[in-house]
Amino acid sequence: MLPLYASRNGERVAMEQAQRRGLARLMLRWPNRRTELREKFARDQRLVELCEAYEAACEAAAYWAKSAAAVGKQRAEEYNALASATEQDILERIS
Repeated sequence: MLPLYASRNGERVAMEQAQRRGLARLMLRWPNRRTELREKFARDQRLVELCEAYEAACEAAAYWAKSAAAVGKQRAEEYNALASATEQDILERIS
């Protein structure tokens, strides 16, 4: 999470890091598509945005999976479903 005092530049850096973490996560998930993912990531802004969304969904799912809150399991399932849907969007984008 970004600190409240982050500058616009700091926000951009955090976004770029999330985009790259999402890409890295996808490359680990689909090692046979690494080259394709890297090439499309460099050229396709929509794929970059999807990588960021994927990272956010995966992080949220992990957070809620560890939560002791009553709604933790349900939220984790919702975010896992969102991550899966985002994976499908990404697969369509790179195919």
